[in-house]
Amino acid sequence: MTVITAQARDLASEDTGYSFVHCNIIGTGNGTYLGRAWRTSPRVVFAYTSMSEVITLAGWNNKNRPEHDSTVFYGEYKCSGPGSSMVGRVKYTKQLTGEQIKPFLSLGYIQGSKWLLPPPNPKV
Repeated sequence: MTVITAQARDLASEDTGYSFVHCNIIGTGNGTYLGRAWRTSPRVVFAYTSMSEVITLAGWNNKNRPEHDSTVFYGEYKCSGPGSSMVGRVKYTKQLTGEQIKPFLSLGYIQGSKWLLPPPNPKV
């Protein structure tokens, strides 16, 4: 099994997760999952991401544990490409709205001010 993410969140109240924004998923194989449930309540979001045909139609995997279907948070927002089609996606995938995606687009969500370098300020 090829999987891009396996986020380890045990409780929905935990303030953790993965947010992929403006990414490009390409490759040479097929049947790749965007994520699988490593723990009971993973939270993973892909937004504005181009997904090639390497992504499997189901998109996500519950690790053969149907009890995770109600506890995972797998969201997609305005993704493109053949791998982004919602046709065939597992039922627990969330097609997020503009309001629902906002927290995941903020640098605050990934505590970006603690580890991202500021943009360069070239002196002209």
